[in-house]
Amino acid sequence: MRYVMQKKPSLGFTPIKLRFNRSKSGFTLIELLLVVTIMLAIGAPSSIFLSNFLTQNAVSGTQTRLINQLRKAQMYAVIGKQDGDWGVRFASPTMTLFQGNTFATRNPAFDEIFTENPNITISGFSEIIFTKTTGLPNTFNTYTITGNGNSKQITVNSQGVVSR
Repeated sequence: MRYVMQKKPSLGFTPIKLRFNRSKSGFTLIELLLVVTIMLAIGAPSSIFLSNFLTQNAVSGTQTRLINQLRKAQMYAVIGKQDGDWGVRFASPTMTLFQGNTFATRNPAFDEIFTENPNITISGFSEIIFTKTTGLPNTFNTYTITGNGNSKQITVNSQGVVSR
């Protein structure tokens, strides 16, 4: 029991007894099931959107890394780093910047290896070699990076210019 002091005009303070209704409080099973159902209804579509976002981000990231590695290989070839040709090879899930005329005859001591998302593919691309001093590519084409329905393109022209 709890007492509250109430002031009477002429007599001072007197205690008044307060009574509380002690009902059970909490959640019913139906309320809990309703909340869980609402959370599932909101969560299921958001996981699909998250998956699409992550794949789209992986495709875009792979495109950026491939462009950067192609430009780096061309720059190394033009400046004559290690006195040889430079190239880039993609074999899922790794991208390798290497020094040599081919990937098979490369000098592995100079390899720069990058791991990519294994769900990403690059169609028509295995390796490109940039010639020492001129920086011209041994092949030029448009390559498509794909992952779960998302795709981006990279073009390497005959002069070795890499573009999106």
